[in-house]
Amino acid sequence: MADEARFNALPDIQRSAERWGATILIITGVLTTLTVVRGASDLAALRDVWPYKVLVGTLAGIALLLAVASVVRAAMAAQGQPVNIVVSGPRYAEETTKATKVANEHLKNSRRLALAIVPFYMATLGLMAFAPQKSDEPSKINVTDDVGGRYCGLSAKHTKGALVIVGEKGVVARLPLSSITQITSVADCKKGK
Repeated sequence: MADEARFNALPDIQRSAERWGATILIITGVLTTLTVVRGASDLAALRDVWPYKVLVGTLAGIALLLAVASVVRAAMAAQGQPVNIVVSGPRYAEETTKATKVANEHLKNSRRLALAIVPFYMATLGLMAFAPQKSDEPSKINVTDDVGGRYCGLSAKHTKGALVIVGEKGVVARLPLSSITQITSVADCKKGK
């Protein structure tokens, strides 16, 4: 029975590896579909290329490489490697034992790689969900004066008869209240001074 189990171990491992490979393909297919369908819009919604979009791409790339490696290892376990064997009982037993060990290692490594996909995929989704979004940016203030000057900043405050427009690097302009003709909210300051 031990001899029979030893010779049947290789086909059993190969069948298991085939089922595992199919399972991994389905799981990675679903994860890839979710990433493609949801990922593009979520990635576009992120505010900064560095570090957020770069990190998302890196994490997703690592998850994809791990998935490919897992599928390849499962295929190697299922297919085995061709060997030249001498037709003799002891040699056949030796080659079968080696092939069983190799297939078993490939299958174990495939499963380990598949488990390693999950943290990278979850980190990718978490980063896309919690990184600063473009929609989180506050709107800017665009002020036009009576001579057609346009001034844009993050905020404005009223001080001693003047409106002080403040930008990222400090005061953008100080305008007398009587010279202001229009105050609007804009998404960015590229069009203003």
